[in-house]
Amino acid sequence: MNSLFSHQPAANGDPQQRPDLHATVVVPAPGEHAWAGLTEHLHLWWPADELSRWGADSFFDLGDNALVETSAEDDENVWGEVVDGQPGKWLELRWNHVGSASTTTVVRLEMEEADHSSADTAAVAAGADGAPSPAGTALTLHHSGWMTSDPEDVYGFYRQFWPDALSRYRRFMGAS
Repeated sequence: MNSLFSHQPAANGDPQQRPDLHATVVVPAPGEHAWAGLTEHLHLWWPADELSRWGADSFFDLGDNALVETSAEDDENVWGEVVDGQPGKWLELRWNHVGSASTTTVVRLEMEEADHSSADTAAVAAGADGAPSPAGTALTLHHSGWMTSDPEDVYGFYRQFWPDALSRYRRFMGAS
């Protein structure tokens, strides 16, 4: 039987939910270094020019409890609250994005040794001079919990933002 409604339900079967956002990058570093680049050195690669309450001069820090942006005037904004994780493996944050009343979105970051059979990791496996480079690590981001009540422009922003943010992380970690 055809649907009696003019729109189709979302792919996950719940017409109130939007599809999760996903992005994956492979960095030319072993897991321990990749994790440090993600967590301890986030302020060196985070795209504050794209996602900031106060502009590119803000400082971003991912501590034990939250991803916090600090302005030049020492004002703070919590972008994500850490809800769970296993250091070196995965981290889950309850995301607080400006422009949406939703508090249900979750950002989950997962790291694992890269599968050297993929095209991305082929570039990792050999350096510019053809010599083998260090083992690669894959970072996958899942941003879930989106509802149809969340503004389309906010959802669309993150659909473009996450691949760009992870691309900057990848370059910071030494990938070309």
